[in-house]
Amino acid sequence: MLKIAIIGAGVAGLSVASLLARAGHDVTIFEKNSKISEIGAGIQISPNGFCVLKEIGLSKSTIKNSISSNSILICDYQNGKKLLQFEQGSVLGNVNFRLMHRADLIDILYRSAVDKKVRFKFGQTADAKSLSCKYSFVIAADGVHSKTRALLNPGQSKTERSDYFAWRATIRNKFNHHDGVRLTVAPKKHVVSYPIRGGNQLNLVLIQEIENNDFFEWGIKERPEEIKGIFSEFGGDLREGLASIETVHKWGLSSHDVALNWAVNNIFLIGDALHPMLPFLAQGANSALEDSFILANLITRLDPSEAAHRYAEIRKPRLLRLMKQIKNNAWKFHLEHSFLRTCTHSGLRFLDTTFPQSASLPFRWLYNYDVTKLDI
Repeated sequence: MLKIAIIGAGVAGLSVASLLARAGHDVTIFEKNSKISEIGAGIQISPNGFCVLKEIGLSKSTIKNSISSNSILICDYQNGKKLLQFEQGSVLGNVNFRLMHRADLIDILYRSAVDKKVRFKFGQTADAKSLSCKYSFVIAADGVHSKTRALLNPGQSKTERSDYFAWRATIRNKFNHHDGVRLTVAPKKHVVSYPIRGGNQLNLVLIQEIENNDFFEWGIKERPEEIKGIFSEFGGDLREGLASIETVHKWGLSSHDVALNWAVNNIFLIGDALHPMLPFLAQGANSALEDSFILANLITRLDPSEAAHRYAEIRKPRLLRLMKQIKNNAWKFHLEHSFLRTCTHSGLRFLDTTFPQSASLPFRWLYNYDVTKLDI
């Protein structure tokens, strides 16, 4: 039995804690907040993340607290008209695309950890270096602004500005929104919307490409009038949805390259602390779940140096490919040149009338990946 400390009670920290406790280890989570809390926002769980939740034993509770995402719909911002719609499960052979409230996922993972006798120390800002003397392993799941990442990678300690602002809001779902994800694209802007909590609420993620002046705080409240003005050119039923926003949170998106040092001695990075990513493919939580399964297996069987080597060997190629795809999506979503937009949208409409399912084929490598079946 190993004595393991985990810093941070987000998706990565809670999931790796459950996996390690299930394996019989003595696990303690240090969380700087006084309790488990999560600002209201939606989250997408794709099959590659769902398989880890299933392994933990949370498939039923996840399904119960989520909606099945049946298709992805891409629309133009001016009138909200469809450019392309394709089914997800029929082509990818997997129905486990789930849409849920982030707070519900956190609650499910927290209850799982408690049931498995994970100890929690709330209101404590833990220092990985100090903990490393007292624990067999220290896993830093302390997020995008990870102090542990800076400790292990002093040359990468500065958060990189991405020049994107994002806003999150939930509204009453009084529209004819399909049971799936809608992506509405515009020059230097886009909106992602999807239903959550039994379809009664609609989650909105609004992103604008603009200099953000190192503004990275999560959870800053924005005046609804501001967001309505910024996205005033959006038409269709989305205009009515934006008009109904009462509470919205804003933050400047930030990113890093994948960390150079994934581990030093017995201190390991996981999730956003290791590979913070822009939300252009909805893979932040799913990647954290993948990390959790692999790392929990490795440190159970190997000494720290061997585990660190194998961890990077397994995860790095996939993460680098994912980061490349995210950058590609960021460019595609925000096409500004009118000629290029016209040609691209014409191509999407043609694809929609001929072979819409082909749009999902390039993503099989991402969604059909089952980390629980790897030879770790």
